[in-house]
Amino acid sequence: MGRAFTPKTIVIPGVVAATRVLALGRDRRGVPRTPPLTSRGKWQFAWDKASGNRPGGRWGVIRLNAHTYPASAGTALGNRLLARLRKGAVVRVAGSSGQRLCYRVTKRVSLRAERSSVDYYDDGGRSRIAILVCSGKRRGPGDWSHRTIWYAVPTSPAR
Repeated sequence: MGRAFTPKTIVIPGVVAATRVLALGRDRRGVPRTPPLTSRGKWQFAWDKASGNRPGGRWGVIRLNAHTYPASAGTALGNRLLARLRKGAVVRVAGSSGQRLCYRVTKRVSLRAERSSVDYYDDGGRSRIAILVCSGKRRGPGDWSHRTIWYAVPTSPAR
């Protein structure tokens, strides 16, 4: 792998065109922050910059997340991912200086919102990305019954 870089955009063919990645930290409980609840924010990824894990690095999970909206509020990136992102899909990550890296989705998991995923927070092992969105039943504002996570491993520089 080349040098690690800060992700700026992500493209997932057949799912979403170039989408901005926001470099955000964590809240006071250590949970990665989400994009803003705005019309733009609903179509952006948030990257957990506090982890120090970046595309092109050797180790750890590059944690990403996106919003899911209830049907009554229209759609958001999380809704699109839930409907279209499948195992085998390619995720193209680009940096601001032309760095690019492709990842292939290897796994999709769903877990109850009350549970935590050890794999999502793993800073060891080979580098990979994890995309998390709310899913399942919406119980109230910001309160969903499940989380869906896609894991993807690097395959090659993007073209």
